[in-house]
Amino acid sequence: MLTDDSGQVMLLALVYGLIALLLVLVVVAASAVHLDRKRLLALADAAALDAADAVDEAAYFEATGRAGGIDAVPVTDATVRDSVVAYLERQDAPSRFVDLDVDTAATGTPDGVTAVVVLTARSLPLLPPAVAGPFTSGVPLRVTASAVSSTGP
Repeated sequence: MLTDDSGQVMLLALVYGLIALLLVLVVVAASAVHLDRKRLLALADAAALDAADAVDEAAYFEATGRAGGIDAVPVTDATVRDSVVAYLERQDAPSRFVDLDVDTAATGTPDGVTAVVVLTARSLPLLPPAVAGPFTSGVPLRVTASAVSSTGP
């Protein structure tokens, strides 16, 4: 029994082409989110390095007045936060990230010599709303970086 199969290969090729296109879109979007996270982490690292040098003058003069000198530049939560906000403004970071924010509850210093910086932002993947699903408003990003202020090599 012979049937007319004309056009079925074309339909199969169209379905496979659509699947391949969706796969490429998802890989491109995932790569974009990963790159946004890496850029945000690099910014947090640089802000932590800058904040580690943000000396609290009162703590510095108190520490240098003691015998033996100091091993690290003393920093406080306030100096770390102020330094991070100033650094982000100098770098014009808010214009390069969507909803960039400093997590003030987690940003600071746990021990007086380590600057911990926590930044949050959103990555907007380039996906059609039908494909993006729950990520149409963006993928939340959160990174943490720390730097120790040291006076020695």
